[in-house]
Amino acid sequence: MPRQNLTYDTTPFAVARAITTLGRNIERARIRRGLRQADLAKKTGLALGTLRRIEEGSPTTALSAYFTVLWALGLEREFDNLASPERDEEGKTLEAAHQPARVTLKSKGGLDGDF
Repeated sequence: MPRQNLTYDTTPFAVARAITTLGRNIERARIRRGLRQADLAKKTGLALGTLRRIEEGSPTTALSAYFTVLWALGLEREFDNLASPERDEEGKTLEAAHQPARVTLKSKGGLDGDF
């Protein structure tokens, strides 16, 4: 099956909405810091057009570009909470459901009981 690139038309709505919100948040953070787009582009090493697409919430712009801009704005502490296992309630529930009820020995040798 050929690889499908995401476009504006194929991106799930919830994803597109989240990326758009992220772009707006980045724009607001840039403005609060008194930075022009050209200043932030220079600081990050990104092309001005890439920064504009980030602020528009383009789903086709590389994730690393979004992260680089967040880093340049001093917002890298937000990275730690993305997909955090501690906050993954569904994953924790599924993991707990797959835990064995009790521990069993898999080898015939077992433990010798000499502790």
